[in-house]
Amino acid sequence: MGVTSFLLVSCLGLAVTAQAQDCSKPASGPNMTLKDQYILLESFSDGTRVSFKCNVGYTPAGGSPYITCTAGSWSRLTLICERKSCGPLEEKPYTLYDYSEGIEFGDKVVITCAEGYVMPGAEQKKELLCGDQGWMGRQPVCEAVTCDPPPSIVDGSYNPISEHYSYRDVVHYSCQSNLVLNGSQSRACSEDGTFQPAAPKCVNVECKEPVIPNGEWVDGSRPPHKYQSSMTYRCKEGYKMEGSPNLMCGINSQWLPGIPQCKKLPTTTTTTTTTTTTTTTTTTTITPPKGDGSSTKSWIIAVVLVSTTIMWIHY
Repeated sequence: MGVTSFLLVSCLGLAVTAQAQDCSKPASGPNMTLKDQYILLESFSDGTRVSFKCNVGYTPAGGSPYITCTAGSWSRLTLICERKSCGPLEEKPYTLYDYSEGIEFGDKVVITCAEGYVMPGAEQKKELLCGDQGWMGRQPVCEAVTCDPPPSIVDGSYNPISEHYSYRDVVHYSCQSNLVLNGSQSRACSEDGTFQPAAPKCVNVECKEPVIPNGEWVDGSRPPHKYQSSMTYRCKEGYKMEGSPNLMCGINSQWLPGIPQCKKLPTTTTTTTTTTTTTTTTTTTITPPKGDGSSTKSWIIAVVLVSTTIMWIHY
């Protein structure tokens, strides 16, 4: 009995010793660390319960943050930490957002302005970083490009008149009487801060009287021939026109589509064919032979046959 009791007590002692074994510092899971009160400890007594927290920029997405030391081993850690999402920014007018990297912790968004709009200062784009508490930094404000007033043109004017113009504002040009606007009637404030297209000019348009040898005026204007005056010409008999018979005075004081020419038609030879008709008449007399009857029965049969042959001779 003594030996048996000794062995039983020894086994129990060993079991108690095994059960009371300390745990070393537990390993962390992805994107997490021990909470602050445990971070400096290297050994944990049996039965100790510790907890983990997600790293900066990460948030719990399931599982438990707690594990327990039991007989020198830690229970399984089930906490899952995922990157925080900053979500899309609140959209501002005339602003473009590039989320090609994503919208989670550590990602960047690139912000630019739509065509015709700019950021204050010299910035052409701005980047914001998704941080632990959301997007870091302030969104830029995109403002419309402005244009200085365009210079005036000689013998002309434009409207409306203003001290400054914004993107896509339009001015319209006109000329003094008897002058014609050569160029675009309208110009717009463009994305680079200038008016486009180039400024027009006021010009005096007058086309010279066209000279068309062997041609005749049919209808249309008489001198002076001003802008968009029109005329119609034709060629004299024996001539053929090359070009358009209709002319219009263009902006460059030239006839459009160009002055035609009258070309002499080639001379042709006429061939005459003569037809001759010949008629031939033939007379034939047939006398029957004398018979052996009486003289009263004598008869003379005369048959005159007339044949007409028509021959056509072609030269």
